[in-house]
Amino acid sequence: MSSVTNDQLRSILYRDLVESGRRDQLVELLRARLIDSGWRDDLKAYTKEKIQSRENTMSVDEIIEEVSPHARDSVPDKVKTELLTQISAFIEDTL
Repeated sequence: MSSVTNDQLRSILYRDLVESGRRDQLVELLRARLIDSGWRDDLKAYTKEKIQSRENTMSVDEIIEEVSPHARDSVPDKVKTELLTQISAFIEDTL
């Protein structure tokens, strides 16, 4: 009997997620929920504020580095919970 490592299991689940089309559905769900919650507009305003507050110009990489922690931290808990529930259901159905 062979044992499957966590990395192998993740790889298998991700492949199944992509092949089933469920990944695209989850991405669309996330996009819609972030827009509906106002997160996207808030992040856009936050990003503009960060750019304007700097005296020198910022590269795209610098903007991403500056804004990413705030972006991740500001995702509403309700959105995170819904997405995690959907992912958990997929895993349960797959295993």
